[in-house]
Amino acid sequence: MPAVTSSNGPVAVTGASGYIGAHTIISLLQRGYEVRACVTDLNNPDKTEFLKKMNNQYDGSITLHQANLLETGSYDDIFAECSAVLHVGQPMGYAGNNNPQEVYDGSVGGISNITNSINKVGTVKRLVYTSSFAAIGHPAPPGHKYTENDWASDNREGDMQWNTDNLANKGEVGYAMGKVECEHHVNRAAEENGGYEAISVNPCVVLGPLLSPVHELKGSWQFFLGRMLAGKPCQRGWQALWNIVDVRDVGEAQARMIESDVPTNGTRYMLCATDESGEITAQQLHDHLQELFPHIDVGGVTEEYEEMIQKHGKPYDAPRAHCDKVRSDLGLETHSVMDTLKTTGETMIDLKLVEPKFL
Repeated sequence: MPAVTSSNGPVAVTGASGYIGAHTIISLLQRGYEVRACVTDLNNPDKTEFLKKMNNQYDGSITLHQANLLETGSYDDIFAECSAVLHVGQPMGYAGNNNPQEVYDGSVGGISNITNSINKVGTVKRLVYTSSFAAIGHPAPPGHKYTENDWASDNREGDMQWNTDNLANKGEVGYAMGKVECEHHVNRAAEENGGYEAISVNPCVVLGPLLSPVHELKGSWQFFLGRMLAGKPCQRGWQALWNIVDVRDVGEAQARMIESDVPTNGTRYMLCATDESGEITAQQLHDHLQELFPHIDVGGVTEEYEEMIQKHGKPYDAPRAHCDKVRSDLGLETHSVMDTLKTTGETMIDLKLVEPKFL
């Protein structure tokens, strides 16, 4: 199926005010696209003003539209005449905004509204669905290198947690299950329609420049990085590895996905570490940040981390995954992990999301 270009008509982005959504829009605007940005609340300036300012910064144009993922027909008018849809929007559980059951219901309940609207308008040629590495990672031995052929549903025989019963008490199981189901849904819907292709993107630990205070998201990876700049110890992901990808690379990859002839329906692209330099322990994260911000007393590791090292010698060797496929297929050039960490910290400080603990 022919790839999409800016001359084929507007493109729509859901979750436009979000961390990944906003950077995806920038990559589209740089290519001259007319972008229809979907947000849940047009009256929240933190979610809209920084998007509106993009009209004066890039070759393309942006208009803002209010839509509700769980409302049938909410996207019908927005998707009309669009050549591509980039579905980045997702109900998240950060700061207790949604419990695991609500996260799952929001994913699975909303995806059919996206594909139904695409079917109604009849002009969309590409759907890019922002899934997650959570739809890839599954029980595996330490050091296992994941690829796009892995699914979170693999190796779950006898796993009493891998089901939709009582999701509210199962942490991120609902998020992972929802992403798996949504990927299968968009692939199936596109195949049945025959007029468009669905491509999934699976980011891991997404960091990089924040564009608005709403991108901090209490409980997110960037939130905990910011706490380290405030002198607090690393309290997320310390048991294993931070497998880091730059948010700018995720946005750029999604724009390339609608323009490339290489992907076909059902293609998946992991967006994760470029190589081992992006797979770092909590101690390495501290050391990198201390090097990048020498005048800040960066928080270190927890007592639990130190006890783990004494007992096991190192954190759990996972997740190991590299974005080889997207670099090969789409020619994506990735940012270095040091640049990613630096811009994350700098923008959090500039946005006054963190008060650094200076030496």
